[in-house]
Amino acid sequence: MSPSPPVRRDRPRAYVAGPAAAKTGWGRAREWAATQTGRLGWASIGILLPEPVAPEQSRPLRLASIRGATVGFAGDPGGLHRWVGALIVDRPTVASLMAAEAIPTATSIVVVDPDIEVLTPWVDAFDPTPLGVTVLSPAEVVLPVPEVRRVMVYFTHRLQRRAAPSPRLWQMLLRRLEHLYHHGGHFSAESLLALTWQLQWPPDAVGQLHRWATAHLPSDGPRP
Repeated sequence: MSPSPPVRRDRPRAYVAGPAAAKTGWGRAREWAATQTGRLGWASIGILLPEPVAPEQSRPLRLASIRGATVGFAGDPGGLHRWVGALIVDRPTVASLMAAEAIPTATSIVVVDPDIEVLTPWVDAFDPTPLGVTVLSPAEVVLPVPEVRRVMVYFTHRLQRRAAPSPRLWQMLLRRLEHLYHHGGHFSAESLLALTWQLQWPPDAVGQLHRWATAHLPSDGPRP
């Protein structure tokens, strides 16, 4: 089995967040996507949703589908699996953001989200361009605990040389993180997720570590 491609940091990213996202989000996202691709039509845009939604339940989705947009879902990307073009991620969950970042062929990603809390680790990792009034400030340093960062960088090199992490390697990582957490290192599932994206971990490993962290570590909660 060949290694899954790492998360791409080179592609442009943007977001429309807060109250404006509900009214003008898709329009702003499409305009931004057109500036990235040089193509105005919906046929050049993919839309990733957190779960299946009937087009008649959403007027913007219905119009986009009629005009040729390709629609997929976090659990079933369908035609977005190897999508080449701009990708709009609408009302994301952590799972759908991870699904978007796992599509290596997407040339740009723009997120539309009235609820900003789920965006925090993604903004910390990639510092995307804000397209609306709501501007989220990325962390100056993602997970600024030196010992944890050293461990994550070490395992990054190990992971990127393998098709998949061995059970022994994975247990070494989890035991080390647990030890650091219980001996003064403060980190959360959200900060670990941001760091794995920033370090360009393979998508499978990003998801596996996030599931472990969500089950074992407290949440950071909303950022003031």
